[in-house]
Amino acid sequence: MKEILNKNNIEYAYECLNKSLNIGLEFKLNNNVKEKKYYGQNFDHLLQLPSDGVELNTLLDKFKKEVLPYCSNFSNEKFMGFPDAGNSIAGMSGAILADMLQQNLINSSFCAPIATYMEIAVIKWFRELLGYKIKQPIKNIWDVGGIITYGGTGSNATAMLLARENFRNNTMKNGVNNPSDYKILIPKGIGHYSIKSSSMWIGCGDNVVEVETNNFRYNLTALKNALKENKGKVMCVVSYVGDSRTMTIENLKKVHKIVKDFDPNIWLHADACHGFSLAFSEKLKHKIEGIELFDSISTDPHKVLAIPYCVSALLVKEPEKFKLITSTSDLIMQEDYAWGQVTPFIGSKSWVSLKIWFIMNNMGIKKIGKMIENRHNTALKFANMIKSSDDFVLLNDVNINSVVFMFTNGNKNYSLEKINHLNIKIQEKMLDDGKYYLHKFALPDDNGKIKKGGILYPLRYMSGNDNISDKDLRDILNYIRNISKQLI
Repeated sequence: MKEILNKNNIEYAYECLNKSLNIGLEFKLNNNVKEKKYYGQNFDHLLQLPSDGVELNTLLDKFKKEVLPYCSNFSNEKFMGFPDAGNSIAGMSGAILADMLQQNLINSSFCAPIATYMEIAVIKWFRELLGYKIKQPIKNIWDVGGIITYGGTGSNATAMLLARENFRNNTMKNGVNNPSDYKILIPKGIGHYSIKSSSMWIGCGDNVVEVETNNFRYNLTALKNALKENKGKVMCVVSYVGDSRTMTIENLKKVHKIVKDFDPNIWLHADACHGFSLAFSEKLKHKIEGIELFDSISTDPHKVLAIPYCVSALLVKEPEKFKLITSTSDLIMQEDYAWGQVTPFIGSKSWVSLKIWFIMNNMGIKKIGKMIENRHNTALKFANMIKSSDDFVLLNDVNINSVVFMFTNGNKNYSLEKINHLNIKIQEKMLDDGKYYLHKFALPDDNGKIKKGGILYPLRYMSGNDNISDKDLRDILNYIRNISKQLI
């Protein structure tokens, strides 16, 4: 069969795979964020079940013409609203090889012996960087102290499962009797959806308690009060080491002391999907001091290491805690290094950590640290441009690489509703044009920059694209000014 790789069609395989690679590279180096916008065009022809196949070269041409123009280009320098560009050459190489090699890490001995060993290495590196102790020697999967998942949501969900079992042992077998007794505390208005969703997924219901904040961190007095009001019913307290809106880093040591002094059995989880990147930098890692005190840490390499989606890692302070959620199915080999025993919600498991292994070996810790520092410095530059402009208002302090702001047209008399409306329309126009991208979301006005206690709909710069220049930063501000004239 021509369609299935064999020794007789290797030249055809080279031709098609090279063509696929060229399409991808040309796309990443395109000048616009998006070539075409979806306006409700009829794509029914793409939904029809194919009866007769199409030759692969022809199919690639069809894909390039009909699908590619509607894809968002994270690697473009004007795409400034999402955490990473995924443009590491080593990372892309690792992603390609992982799919080509077809290793399945659910079991080790016959499925993926060397892949299992290398995934253990990646987790060990992250533990070292973040200050967790390394168990030596590593004799089995329960000594590793971490798992690789497919995203931060999966890592956070597993962390909540660990918190539940730590709180009420054997709940996996016995079930949740009183969901209202399994509460999770999170900072109000800036929590990631995965925590609330996870609570419901694992049978604990919607029992997330939002605690008041100051400057996008826990109000520590309110945190103490919430613990007292829910005494005996708090299974977990979540802190953000870079929340998903402002990238603000929590007062980690203070939160740890308050929670553990109140009840040492409460699970402390650090959502560091963004902030763990600072551990690579000697200059910036002081910002996350205290993270090593937390019971678990979620990390998202695909948000911070210039590698393609999707890959995340969950680390736990005490590696043996994974025994609380171990699977014992006979479909998973009961061998020392079978990952499938400790990866809830995941069965067969691809070698997604290979792209992490590639970039860390390709660049090394020092160079990755410089990359993270460069992103931080670029965000600081952009924040200073905002502060020095009369027509913009900066809403946050730059902790990592997020700059949250609103365009006000220099008018101090605009109402909250009018400013929100203007910024929403600016982002809509931006999406229509397809030249630039900034993120938009709802945010409580913790600092009273527009209206204390109000809900804002700001724009956000956050980029992991190391090709962005000072000119690109100036250009997007001028672009916003220009399109706002049309709107106003």
